[in-house]
Order: sequence, then C-alpha cells, then structure tokens
Amino acid sequence: MFRGRYKLYLPYLKGSRTLLALSLLAAIVFSAANALGLPFLVGKVLPAVFGDAAARAAPLLTWPKWLGGQPAFYLPKGHEMAFAVAFLPVVMLIRGLGEFFSTYLLNLAGLRVIEAVRRDVFAKLQQLHLGFFGRLPVGDLLSRLIADANSVRLVLVDVSNDLIVQPLSMVFALGYVVVICFSHEKGYWFLACLLVVPAAVFLVRGVGMRIQRRTRQGMESASDLNSIAVENLQSAREVRAYGLQERESKRFNQASQEGLRIQGKLVRYEKALSPMVEVTAALGISAAIAVGAMNGFTMEELISLIVAFYFAYGPIKRLGNVSSRLSMAAPGLVRLEEVILAPIEVADVSQARALARVRGDLEMRGVSFSYGVDPVLLDVSLKIPAGQSVALVGPSGAGKSTFVNLVPRFFDPQQGAILVDGHDLREVRQADLRANIALVSQEPVLFNESILENIRLGRPSASDAEVREAARLAGALEFIEAQPEGFLTKVGERGGRLSGGQRQRVSIARAFLKDAPILILDEATSALDTDTERSIQQSLTLLMKGRTTLIVAHRFSTIRDVSRVLVFDGGRIVADGTREGVYASSELFRRLWDNQAKNLA
Repeated sequence: MFRGRYKLYLPYLKGSRTLLALSLLAAIVFSAANALGLPFLVGKVLPAVFGDAAARAAPLLTWPKWLGGQPAFYLPKGHEMAFAVAFLPVVMLIRGLGEFFSTYLLNLAGLRVIEAVRRDVFAKLQQLHLGFFGRLPVGDLLSRLIADANSVRLVLVDVSNDLIVQPLSMVFALGYVVVICFSHEKGYWFLACLLVVPAAVFLVRGVGMRIQRRTRQGMESASDLNSIAVENLQSAREVRAYGLQERESKRFNQASQEGLRIQGKLVRYEKALSPMVEVTAALGISAAIAVGAMNGFTMEELISLIVAFYFAYGPIKRLGNVSSRLSMAAPGLVRLEEVILAPIEVADVSQARALARVRGDLEMRGVSFSYGVDPVLLDVSLKIPAGQSVALVGPSGAGKSTFVNLVPRFFDPQQGAILVDGHDLREVRQADLRANIALVSQEPVLFNESILENIRLGRPSASDAEVREAARLAGALEFIEAQPEGFLTKVGERGGRLSGGQRQRVSIARAFLKDAPILILDEATSALDTDTERSIQQSLTLLMKGRTTLIVAHRFSTIRDVSRVLVFDGGRIVADGTREGVYASSELFRRLWDNQAKNLA
C-alpha cells in the first residue's frame, strides 16, 4: 500500500525514523503483554496455583515438540501465591509502559510529519503561477494547508503503526489459541471457528468504501464553508454597506447544514463498524464455546481460549478503524496532491543565467498569450528604450494588465519572446529579474508588521536612515511621524489601520527604497480621491524619473506627462506614439480621453 498510493509522502518519515522505530518496539511489548497476559493468567497461572500438588508441579510453559518438548518454565517453588498475585500488576505495568512510549513517540513523530508537510505545501504555493490562485479560492487553499495536512500524519504515522501493532496482537492471541488447540486431541474443530475472521474483514472493507465517499463529500463541504467565512470576513465593509448580513448568514447556515448532514452520515457508518465487528466476534466465540464443550475441553482451557479469542478480535476492530481512517484520509491526500503535484509553469531553466542591474530596455517579439481558449494578447511586438515612461490605455479586458504581468514573468507567453537589455526573460533567473522591477499596485499589499518593515521589504538590507529617506521622497514621512509609535507602528492586517492614501504612500516608499530601473504602476491611484491622487502623483513623478515606467491607467490625469502612449484593443496595440499624436490618430483613444474630460467637467 505505502509503495503505491502513498509513495509520495514516504520521504516525510525520514526525519522521524528513530522515533518510529522506538515507538514500534514499545508497541510490540504492549501488544504481547495485552494479548498474552490475561489468557496466560486465566489458563495457566491460576489453575496451577489453586490446583492440587500435581498441578503446581506441572510446567507452566513447555517447548513445542519440534524443539524437544521439554519444560520451559515452572511456578517459583514456595512463592506460588506471590507469583500469582504479582503477575497481573506486572503485566499491566509492562503493558502501560509499552502503550505510553508507543503513543507518545508516535504523536511526536506525527507532529514532525505535519510540520514538514505544511512547510513544503506552503513553499510550493510560493512557486506556483498566479493562474493557480485564480482557480482555487483562498478558503479552500487554507483548508488544504491546515486541515488536509493531518491526513498525511494519519496515514503515515497513526495508521502505519496500527497496521503493524494490531496484526502482531492478533498473531500473539491466535498463536496462543493455536498452541492450546494443537495440544488437544480435537482442537482443530475449535480452530475452525476462526473462519469468522474473513467475514469480519469483508465487513470492514464494505463499510470503509462508504466512509471514504462520505469523507470526500465532507471535505468539499468544509472547504465551501471555509471559503464563505473567509470571503465574508474580508468584505466586512461591503457586507454592511449593502445590508447583506442576513444574506451572508443564510449562505453560511445552508453550507453548515449541508456539512452537518454529510457528517451525520459519516458518523453513522463510522460508529456502526465497531458494533458490527463485535456481533461477528460474539458469533465466533459462541461457536467456539459449543465446539469446546462437545470436544472435551476443560473449563480452564475453554476460558483461556475464549479470552485469547476475544483479544484476537480486538485487533480486528482496530483494523476496521484503520480501514475507516484510511478512507477518511484519502480525500485529504488527493486534495494535497493537487497542490504538491501542480506543475510550476513559470520556472527557471536548469542553466538560467544571473542578471545584474539592467539599463531597462524592454522588447517584445511576436508575443501572444491566453489564459484559456480566448487570446488576451495577439502578436505584440515593440521596443521600449531605457528610461521611457509608457502609458497603457484601452477598454477593460483589452490586455493592459496582462502586458505588464508578463514583464516580471508572472506568466510566460505561449508564443514569442520578451527581452530586457537583450536577455530573454526565460533564460535568466526570476529572482534577479524581479530585483530589477518595482511594482506599485491599485491595492497596495501591506503585511501586519511595522511601517518600517513594510517599507524595508523593498530592500531588506536597507538601514533605518535609508528607509526614512525613502518615506520622505514618497511624501509619507509626515503621517508616519504622527503615528503613536512612528515607524514602529503596526499597520494591521492588509494595512487596515491606515487610510488608502497612506497605504499607497508606504507602497511608493517601498519602490523608492528598491530603486529598481524598471517601474510598473498598475492603476496606482485609481482607488484614491482626486485630492489624494494629485498629491501622490507628485511622488510618482519623482519616482518615475530616470526609470523605464509602464503605467496602466484608467484615469488619464495620471498620464499627462508620459513620453509614449500604447492603446490596446482586443489584445492588440492599435496605436503607439506621443499623447498628442495618438489623440490625433486613434479614434478609440480620442473617445476615451474626451469622455473622461466631459466627466471631469
């Protein structure tokens, strides 16, 4: 099993091999004490202690005939009662120590496995292209990262231990039954009662298939619930602004009710398994009692055999739970594999070259790109010399944002090539390429750290003085110093403690600190009011100076001073030139410009 379906996860056990080996050793001690202790006490020790002199003198253990058949162990002479009294506490002590060390070491190994899986899955998410995140909601990815990682622990640690320990317990118990039966003339009839074991196995298998199906449905339902919650919590302002509280509660309740329905069916199958195995075991034991009575077994032999027989069915119950747990874990493993095995579509080639600081010359040669079937860019070719500021304008969906996303290599074009200073982007290291590019987006992303650390993300090695200077150039120094803790003020989740203009200035300060030769402004002021936009535009003008700048703009007030305008329509560049020249030659640009001028008027 583990060499097939679960082979992908076996490497996670390497760091815990010592813990697992010690746990297995302790589990073997536990299973031997558990399966042999009580049957041996009932069938051998007590009859000898409370029997006649001949019974006390008889050996408690005898080697099998093929090993000579000689006595192996006697009651300690003169201490028979003390031995009988101490036997059970000693067995329980050994059993308890074995169980403690087995479960403790096993859980410690399991925690290591979960940590390793989550670390690798999170690292893989950092490498996947942006299109992957468009297909799966944040709540679903969060569920895979946190909850589904437990599936690996369940399979590799908990279940694998039971797959070894429980069969051993069953072997010890059945071994005792077999030894006693073979020492009896008609013991083979008693052994025939063991045929009920396969019936229990088939029962476990049938229920396990149903559990797996319900578990998969339950995980999908949990992901839906998680996604609704994350979506709601990230949109708290919009929910209240549009009075959507009741609608959102209804959505959440419906998803929760569906999850409850599925979990109810899962619990029904899971909890029915143990009683079903119990009934099967009872039928086998009842048959064993009848067979033993008809074939001359003594009371002591029959009781010890029944106890051993019962201990043999305990592992079958546990193995039944193993089957159900494997069934419950399987859907989680599948969901994890969708992340772990997802192709890294934008990856460095094996011989990727290092890229030093570039001048900023950009070139596209016959570039075409599509997210699916419909093309977004069609045969785009142009050159942008270093230091030139270029505005990208056009209707929504024309290909502007896709154009700028190809420059930092967030995606690779299906056709054509993109070059920076004559280097094909697919032949240089991504980290070096992106070190030469600064990005200021419409929604600046700030982390829940201090303002100082959020600016320093532009260049982690920068000194506090350099961070302060970048904030001054971005026009952010005044509001930062007015904060209760200045640069050490925490900005909150996604910068929620700052206004939109303040967040944007921190983002611009980050770009100043990075001092990259290529700058991308992706609708950097479209979410701001006119006064804030006007003040931030001064900082952006200073930031653009001497850099190759690509500006995606819906507000034309931000592109009055650019060197060049590219007009996009239907994935093609339909006009290229100065603002005045494009206004005169492009009906589309003229209409867009005039419409905005009328709205402003």
